[in-house]
Amino acid sequence: MRANGVPNFPDPTGGGGIHISASSGINPQSPAFKSAQSKCRHLLPGGGPPTGPPSAQAKLAVLKISQCMRHHGISDFPDPTTKLPSSPSGYGEVTDRDGVVLAVPDTIDVQSPAYQQAAAACGFH
Repeated sequence: MRANGVPNFPDPTGGGGIHISASSGINPQSPAFKSAQSKCRHLLPGGGPPTGPPSAQAKLAVLKISQCMRHHGISDFPDPTTKLPSSPSGYGEVTDRDGVVLAVPDTIDVQSPAYQQAAAACGFH
C-alpha cells in the first residue's frame, strides 16, 4: 500500500487487522487508496477479503467484539457495519475485518487504559 500511493499505511496488528486512525491522514475512500488496494489485494492471504458482502460468520464475530467492548465498560462502542466511513475524520480508529467495519468515533479515547484493557480482553487488537 505504501509503495502504491498510501505512504502512511499501517502495518497489520497481531490479530491481522489493519487499524487506520483519523490522525494518519489516510482516506479509505480516496482514489489513491482504492487504486493501491486494488493493486495489492493479491498479496493478502487467500487473495484478500471477499469482494462481495461479508459472511454471516464474519458479521457475528465482529458483533461479539462490540458486545464484549460494551460489557467491559466501553458503553458507547459501536456495532459493526459493512461500509467504511466516507472520511476518517471524526473517528479514533477504523478497522475492517473481512468486510465488516468497526468505526470507533473519536468521542471514545482509544488510548485510555480502560479502552486498551477492554480491547485486549475482547481480542480487538
